[in-house]
Amino acid sequence: MAASSIKRSEQEACQNSCPTLLAGSMRHHIILSLYQLLSYPYRMGMDLRRLRSFVTVAQLGSLTRAARHLHIEQPPLSRQIASLEKEIGFDLFTRARTGMNLTEFGSVLSRQASRIIAEFDEMENIIEKSKREHKYRLNIGISDGLHSLDQFIKSVMAIRSLESRVIVDLKHDCNENVIAMLKSGSIDIAVIWGEVEDDSLINKIIFTGRLFAVTPESGLIRKKIYRSVYDIDGEYLLIPSKSRNKYFNDMMVNLFPPESTRNINTNYDIDLLSLAPMVAAGAGCGLVPNLLTSTNIRGVSYVEVRGDEAVCVASLVTRREIPSPLVRNFLSSFSQKNAGV
Repeated sequence: MAASSIKRSEQEACQNSCPTLLAGSMRHHIILSLYQLLSYPYRMGMDLRRLRSFVTVAQLGSLTRAARHLHIEQPPLSRQIASLEKEIGFDLFTRARTGMNLTEFGSVLSRQASRIIAEFDEMENIIEKSKREHKYRLNIGISDGLHSLDQFIKSVMAIRSLESRVIVDLKHDCNENVIAMLKSGSIDIAVIWGEVEDDSLINKIIFTGRLFAVTPESGLIRKKIYRSVYDIDGEYLLIPSKSRNKYFNDMMVNLFPPESTRNINTNYDIDLLSLAPMVAAGAGCGLVPNLLTSTNIRGVSYVEVRGDEAVCVASLVTRREIPSPLVRNFLSSFSQKNAGV
């Protein structure tokens, strides 16, 4: 007796003697077989193709119609089905003049394979959609106060005019959080105060501006200018906390070391945007970049501070990697010239 006839006889005997057990063991065997088929990435494309061919034959019930539907010749399709049966170890079809009929094992495999193919198709659609969205999405993190920077606004407008499909996703946060987002990969570009000392990042200074004193408003004659940061009126100097803006915190600590006569108030966890409201509440005085002097806070005055030390910078920061065309276009839109001094 031929080996194929013996295998079919064993299958029929098993089906007749224990159909319930067969159903359970069949599912287990199918799952194991599919796992073996798809367990190696380099084989995945080939075996998905064989599963698609098998499902198509099962749905159309004919090798001829399935080959026409798949736009291939009938002999290669027949060999695909035969190789699948050989690898799994069960007959999937009974061949007859009327066409290809699924065996019990083939029916179960057809349902499982259809589900797997549908899930792979859905996954491919999700991946393709994500690729399209990523291609036209630019994620930018902006530190407090820098959203009003003219160069930044013009660059966003320029990138949108070049490609209408571009989506610019802006994330506003304090300086240190924006830097953390860039390092984690959740944003493509960071616009921050100061520069970041990190070999994995690239800094480009895009703004240089003067510091302005923020003092409580009074009925006295307002000062028009301070000659240096050391002439600012006020007993306590408020500074941004290190956890929110390390650049300005370090700057103020260097300007006013512990041995100086100026009292630095470090009791508040504040950033640049909350400094003026704190001054208005009577907590002290402070220093902010000129970009933040346009904020409408009642009860405070902004006075320009002269002196070489009363200068701050802002940078555009990216990761040290080959940038996408979208990031590259955005970077090129910034002028190398400093503004605001």
